[in-house]
Amino acid sequence: MKKITLACMGVMMICLAACEDSPSDPGPDPTPSTMSFKSGARYEFTSYTTSPSDGSKNESTERRRVWTLATPSGSAYGRSNVAIYIDSVFSAGVISLTDTVYLQQQTGTNDIFRYASLAPELDFSGSSVVDLDLGRGWMHEARLNAATARWFVGEAADTVQMDVSIPNLQGIRIAVTDSAVASSADNVTIDGTSYAATKTTHRLELSVSAIVSIPVIGNTSIKLKSESLNRTSWTVPQLGAIVREERDGAVIDVSSGNYGGVSIPGFDLPVPGYVSVMTKVLAVGS
Repeated sequence: MKKITLACMGVMMICLAACEDSPSDPGPDPTPSTMSFKSGARYEFTSYTTSPSDGSKNESTERRRVWTLATPSGSAYGRSNVAIYIDSVFSAGVISLTDTVYLQQQTGTNDIFRYASLAPELDFSGSSVVDLDLGRGWMHEARLNAATARWFVGEAADTVQMDVSIPNLQGIRIAVTDSAVASSADNVTIDGTSYAATKTTHRLELSVSAIVSIPVIGNTSIKLKSESLNRTSWTVPQLGAIVREERDGAVIDVSSGNYGGVSIPGFDLPVPGYVSVMTKVLAVGS
């Protein structure tokens, strides 16, 4: 299939990530559980991407990173009682990137929120799409001890443009919808120690649409292809952290064809997978 180069256009960005404050299908009330956020807690992670086509590990992307809890109860992005971690990514012992992780447990509930993009670590670096902006917001990540929780997390989209000129084609819209579809109790082992965790599976629906200008009607969105990917996370209350995260990768294949009277050549969009695993508890904090 012929590949079409894409470049960032930035003509449209929608971030509807208006998260529900409680699950729409919560099931029985889970046993109450509280995240243990302790100042000075430090955790080591290993993260890497995986091949979009076969899921194999991309060795060159492996990074060591450390979360350090700077404050267990700060304020951030309109919310209070937020745990703020400094996330440092290391390469060969030298800090190459620092970021911030924001987690919050909603008062009086088992619901855990994270301030992030709709699909954390969603990476289009294997393609020529650059600077795809899906925005950031408070995302309902997990419900501790839940066995049958389901909820809609949100939707975000951005529009990019093909480098080739195609009459009446205004751009290519890439959208992501996140819905939590499963939750269960699980155990994870970190450096020889077992911890009780809540495993949450999110279903990401990635869709690719053409924005076509149709006479009289105006701009119309026509779906070209969609792909479902799973993102699974493990949250450990004892450590106050999301200790593991795995997201599928895929190659989104768009066939050539006539869409809304516009002839669009075929292209593919490789989306690498992602894995992040806590490997050590460096400090428990206090």
